[in-house]
This record gives sequence, structure tokens and C-alpha cells, in this order.
Amino acid sequence: MKTLLVANSKGGSGKTMTAITLACALKATGASVVLADADPQQSARAWGKRRSAYAPHIKTLDWSGESRPSVPKKTDWLVIDSGAGLGAARAKPFVREADVLVMPIMASMFDELALKGFLSDLQELKRIRKEKVEILPIGSRIDLRRKDARLLGEFLAANGHALVTLVSDRAAYVDLAREGLSIFDRTQAPYRRLQDQWRPVLDRLGV
Repeated sequence: MKTLLVANSKGGSGKTMTAITLACALKATGASVVLADADPQQSARAWGKRRSAYAPHIKTLDWSGESRPSVPKKTDWLVIDSGAGLGAARAKPFVREADVLVMPIMASMFDELALKGFLSDLQELKRIRKEKVEILPIGSRIDLRRKDARLLGEFLAANGHALVTLVSDRAAYVDLAREGLSIFDRTQAPYRRLQDQWRPVLDRLGV
């Protein structure tokens, strides 16, 4: 089993939308996927409860407490949606299990400042220092017409990381989430164009 952790210390960065989108993208490859919701708000699990019986099944687990339900055997991918305000101490049990850390970041000065602190906190963790966890920063809810995306890339480069992809801000994500779905549950051309924005991440995941 491979474990993908979606984390950022700042709230509102698009962690849950990233987690459910990647869970569906992995499921679309035919993999067995489990989505663990470590956020006390349990937004990912609320999404899972709305998911149609006709959509490919993605099991969700409540990982917001001290006692975490076990992951079913023969799971190919575990996707963990972390909570906001995640520092090194709270991140440690999740980082211990993660193979990949996907880090959604919005293009603003406030998000960049928060991210700088989060990256510094992560260096306290041995698996991060030894580069046992691959860190994949992605631009989240980006207006591709603005210069913010370029500035975000420059900020990350100055802090030793390369921006993997830019995900545009589109109503389709919110509209589909109301039904427990994602863009990877749709095959029409507009959704395929949005899916293409995630391809660099999926390529790094080897799927």
C-alpha cells in the first residue's frame, strides 16, 4: 500500500478538495482507494456519504481522533486529508506513514508566509529531513490570468521546492462535490481539460 498525505498548516488552502480529487483520480485507474479524514470537520467523509452508489466506491475512515480505524487489507492507496493548523507534532504520525506529501498552496502572501513556517516545522521530522517522503507542492485555486502563479513558483523555488502543477479555481469542483463526485468521475471534454492539470501530480505518483 502507498500512502498519500495531503497537508498544509493553513486553513482554506484546498486540502479536502485536493484529497477527494486525487482519491477519485487514483480510483479511476482501477486501484483500491481508502480516504482517511483526519480533519475534525470531517468534510471528506461528508463528501463520501453523498457519493452515489453508481460511482466507483471509495471507503472513508474517521481519523480525527486518537483511535484510528484500520485500513482494509489489499488497499492500493491510502489518501489522508489532514486538518488545518498542522504543526510538526500533529503531522508526525501521518508523516510516519506517508510516501508522498501533496501540499496545496494558494497564491497569496499570507499563504506563502504560513507555508514557510510549515516547511520549517516539517524539518523537525526525521523522515522529512532524510527525504523519505516526496513533497509535491501544487498551486491551488489559481487564477491563471494573474501573475500570482508565477510569484508562487518563484517563492517555492527560493525555498528549495519546485511547483508541480497549477490547479485553476473552477465551480465544477464545488458543484460535483455536492453530489459526492469529482472531475475524475466525468468524461466530458471540459472535465478532461481540468483533469489534465492534475496529470503532473499523477505522473509523479507513477499512475
